[in-house]
Amino acid sequence: MRKDCSMISYVILGITFLIAVIQISIYAAHQRKPLTRDDINDRLLAALNGGDKVRE
Repeated sequence: MRKDCSMISYVILGITFLIAVIQISIYAAHQRKPLTRDDINDRLLAALNGGDKVRE
């Protein structure tokens, strides 16, 4: 009986850890600054030029 209780505890601990990781990742995703049109253009231009970031 004691072995079953410890397994249940590990399952609860694992689920709690996953929920915490998901919450932290959602919070981090909302903290990112949205890209401006110029940033997107620079990244596309850099990708087309083989990775060289070019500013004019």
